[in-house]
Amino acid sequence: MSLLLKNGTYIDIKNLKFYSTDILVDEKTERIQLSINNPFTQEQIENVQIEDCTGKYIMHSFADGFLRPGLSFSFVNKNYEISQPTYFKYVSNILWNIDSQLDKDLLYASSLYAAMMSAKNGTTFAICRNETSKYIEGSLSTIEEAFKQVGVSTLLSFSASEANGYATAEKIIAENQNYLTNHQGLMGIAASYLASDDLFETISNICKENNKGIIINTAEDNIDQTNTMRDHHKSAITRIFDSGLMDYNSTILLNANYLNDEERCFIKNKPAWIVQNPYGNLERGIIPFNSIWLGNKIMIGSDFTQQSISQCMRMAYMLSLNTDNKISDIEAFNRMNAVHNYINDNNFIGDKENNLIVFSNNTPIELNSENFIKHIAYNFNDRDINLVISDGKIIVKDNKTTLIDEKEVMKICSEQCKRIKS
Repeated sequence: MSLLLKNGTYIDIKNLKFYSTDILVDEKTERIQLSINNPFTQEQIENVQIEDCTGKYIMHSFADGFLRPGLSFSFVNKNYEISQPTYFKYVSNILWNIDSQLDKDLLYASSLYAAMMSAKNGTTFAICRNETSKYIEGSLSTIEEAFKQVGVSTLLSFSASEANGYATAEKIIAENQNYLTNHQGLMGIAASYLASDDLFETISNICKENNKGIIINTAEDNIDQTNTMRDHHKSAITRIFDSGLMDYNSTILLNANYLNDEERCFIKNKPAWIVQNPYGNLERGIIPFNSIWLGNKIMIGSDFTQQSISQCMRMAYMLSLNTDNKISDIEAFNRMNAVHNYINDNNFIGDKENNLIVFSNNTPIELNSENFIKHIAYNFNDRDINLVISDGKIIVKDNKTTLIDEKEVMKICSEQCKRIKS
């Protein structure tokens, strides 16, 4: 069934033009039609679902550049102290600890929670990575099913790691390949320092065969750089560069925090994308992401934090003030929306015109093309969102999901959280 949004103000995020218009949202064609441009025929608006958007604004929904659904319950083990733990202690005591406990039920519940929170925050597409070495076969389908239940589209990968031996990495690669035979997605490596030359070569060959890239943690922390240099006599960036994995427009380099000038040039001159994860980096005590010389192929992700993409945009802007490449709020806004370009450039499905949010302006300032980005950067609150539309269907209305029973989901999540051991 088509959806008619009446009397709203549509904002085109590409040029920031505002249109007072009705919008016909078509589920089948994945397109939207503005009445101001092309008046609707009586036939078009017969038997449509009508939503009154008087006084409200409508724009393309958010997409998440990097989300780890298996870690959405990481808050269970978080313990904030005056002296924060080191990066390695945080990763091993919290993130890897949860990864090691994930079975099918826990991963499904964790993914449901991640999908539900994403939807309520206005996100209808998420680039996701799986990392568990305990539950491998069928895990990507488990994540996909959870997100499908909520109505959020995904691009999935499974990060191969030799932290538990090469045999485990082989199983992960097999699961990833099996999933990709019938689904869109990417190959994955956890990080350079967790992968042997054999693993790099295997995945590089798979990427060449399929002309498709990879998701990989890239100099997330200096551990990645120093350990890779120790074991392979080259930096993590040089190793990825030499493998040819930066040659794909679909490759995603995660974080890229600890770089020298030469490595920045390697990245800048390749088609690969970077995802900045401001909240995830902040929680792990990682230095602020510095985008100097890295070009404009930078997206923003929420990682495992459950923060909304608009909040991540705000944090990315704030953290840049502590680097020698301070970005403007306009640049932060463009990074937030760059994921739409990534999806479109690589012909991935799930992020067409009929993915929208409808939101209220709960400030005394009238929004226009000149002040809209500042509104998103400083004033916008996810609770302002009235409707989230994914693939032409309403999946969130008045902060409540429509395709799943939230109370039942929270009950499932609560039971699974009790199983997580510190």
